[in-house]
Amino acid sequence: MNGKKVVLVTGGGRGIGAAIADLFESKGCLVHRGDIAGGTLALDVTNRASVAEAMQRIAAESGGLDVLVNNAGLICVGPPQDTPGEEFDRLVATNVTGIYNCVLAALPLLAGRKGAAIVNIASVSSERGGGAIGNVWYGTTKAAVVALTKGLGRELGPKGIRINAISPAVVDTDMTHELLATGLGQKAIARIPLGRLAQKADVARAAWFLASEEAAFITGETIAVDGGFLRT
Repeated sequence: MNGKKVVLVTGGGRGIGAAIADLFESKGCLVHRGDIAGGTLALDVTNRASVAEAMQRIAAESGGLDVLVNNAGLICVGPPQDTPGEEFDRLVATNVTGIYNCVLAALPLLAGRKGAAIVNIASVSSERGGGAIGNVWYGTTKAAVVALTKGLGRELGPKGIRINAISPAVVDTDMTHELLATGLGQKAIARIPLGRLAQKADVARAAWFLASEEAAFITGETIAVDGGFLRT
């Protein structure tokens, strides 16, 4: 991408989202950091009215949208039987319905934009039915992200919009620090051939690649950023 491409990063106020937003800004993009708390654009991906309002503001201020990065997400841990229904509902509302809300609202802004692209953040737990931290319900929502990415790759291609996903292994972020401090961190590292946790910058670089012209003939794919975790 060149010049002032307009980008929306959901969950862009901290963690992976902030790292993605920082990288895109360093490349010359105009980035809207959509977040429920913080960021530069008030956005609750679970609330369709909030999403619609955010898209209207982007359209008014920037004239359209070139890249949507669906990063906002929640994690769920522990044995499956210990996950309350309310927690499961929030998980689905954020990780799955949130992408539905943002994609549908963004399509009119992406239409007709050369190089329009969507990048979804999934997880290696989508293939493992849960992972070193996220449990089976978390893995289920991320499997849905992979499935919708495949399907929308087919549906949106004729409209000139590419869509791909990233499946990171455990990423060293504020959200995972407390969990990793329990000893899970070393266990997770032991299962990664490259011998370290994923860093936010690793995911950000993959997002940049998938959104750029370098990936102009890639759509409907999910790329693992996992240090070889899925090969063990």
